[in-house]
Amino acid sequence: MRYHYFIIFFFIFTISCVPKAFLLDQPQLLSVYFDRKIKNLEKNDMPTIDDQRDLIRTKVEYGFGVIMEQADRLIDMDYSSAIDKYKKANIIFKEARDLGILVLNKKYPSFDDWLRNEAKIKFIKNDVIDLYWLAAAYGGTIGSSRGNPFELIHLPSVGRLLRKCIELDPEWNNGAIYSAMMSFTATRSDLSEVMLRDSVDFYFDKAIAYSDSLDAGPFITYAESVHKPYQERKEFVDKLNYVLDMKIKSRSDYELPNLIAKNRAEWLLSKTEEYFLE
Repeated sequence: MRYHYFIIFFFIFTISCVPKAFLLDQPQLLSVYFDRKIKNLEKNDMPTIDDQRDLIRTKVEYGFGVIMEQADRLIDMDYSSAIDKYKKANIIFKEARDLGILVLNKKYPSFDDWLRNEAKIKFIKNDVIDLYWLAAAYGGTIGSSRGNPFELIHLPSVGRLLRKCIELDPEWNNGAIYSAMMSFTATRSDLSEVMLRDSVDFYFDKAIAYSDSLDAGPFITYAESVHKPYQERKEFVDKLNYVLDMKIKSRSDYELPNLIAKNRAEWLLSKTEEYFLE
């Protein structure tokens, strides 16, 4: 399951003389930053709820934005190194997942039961941030496990968390929840092709509407989740070229996410001949 494109990065690199595009080409620099930030957050013996949320988010961002991205690009060239990175990401995602569950259990003692659909909880709108990042941590754990059946059984939990987020605040983070639902829906083996595509189309349209078509993420997700597996080469290429043609608005909420999306679009286009039979 891919969550690279609905997660908004909040990097500490705010020095105006350092272009964000340059930072994205420096994975070692980003790794150092994330490692240090995580260590500093974990040193706190009495973390506040905001500290815990920051730690969860940071681990998920690191897992998806740096480690998994590196692993994806290495898998065809250096399988062993790629697997090592997936394992590293998996550990980080599990830590984020366990902390996310702990945070929600403190607020709602029956949360574990709710997650198994064995209890009811009256969540509030402000819970979306905790539910969303827990869903992302679950998704990262599943994706980095490389098909481990003991992790795949948690897929329903991802859907349950995301549906609750939509119920509480569908507009949260400019449609980020709907982008996540696109990725989740694409993994569902219980849906026919028609139902799957109709559902992904619905979430895609919502994500685009809430972001005013300014977020490149949903286009990348659609290309990878639908066009690639269904061998729709032209549509795949068109979506990625659309992303490459998008203008980057400096200092906007979408500047860094869209730079990340463009970076991945270029890489995906370079793999087109490998992905499609014709």
